[in-house]
Amino acid sequence: MSIGPERSARIAATLESARPVWEATHDTDALQQWLKDHNCHGVDAVLVTMSVLECKLPEAQSAFFAAPCRQAEREFHHQAMDLLHAASEEL
Repeated sequence: MSIGPERSARIAATLESARPVWEATHDTDALQQWLKDHNCHGVDAVLVTMSVLECKLPEAQSAFFAAPCRQAEREFHHQAMDLLHAASEEL
């Protein structure tokens, strides 16, 4: 997946700024709140989480979707999955 140089630079800058938050708290909810407060959402937030936590995609996604501040994203994800499931049953 290519994300382009501008987005890559933005993610790298966010990563460097987020690392001290994680090191101070080791709290995934606090990290996600910080990312949200700094306008880092969706895939970018998951990529930053993967790097900060030094984990794989499933763990980063869990940290993202489990955070209380990510309720809107979680609800959107569930609605999208429900719609895909319903569409697949109609085929």
